[in-house]
Amino acid sequence: MKEFLGVFISCIIICWIITFFFAAYLSEHIYILAAVFAFFLAVFITILIKQESRLEEVERKLENILTNQQDSEE
Repeated sequence: MKEFLGVFISCIIICWIITFFFAAYLSEHIYILAAVFAFFLAVFITILIKQESRLEEVERKLENILTNQQDSEE
C-alpha cells in the first residue's frame, strides 16, 4: 500500500503539472479528470512493479533449483 500511495502521489503531481500547462485545451473539470487519470496510471504502475518483484522471486527460486539439481548430479 505504501508503494501505491507513493506512485499515486507522484502521478497526481505530474498530472496536475501537465494540466496546469494544457488546461486551456481541456474541459472545465480538468482537475477531477487529472485525478482519475492519475489513479488509473498509479494502479497500472503498481501492477507493473509487483510483477517485476514476482519475476525476480521466481528467477531466484529457479536458480536455487538449478544449483541444487547440479549439486545432486555431481
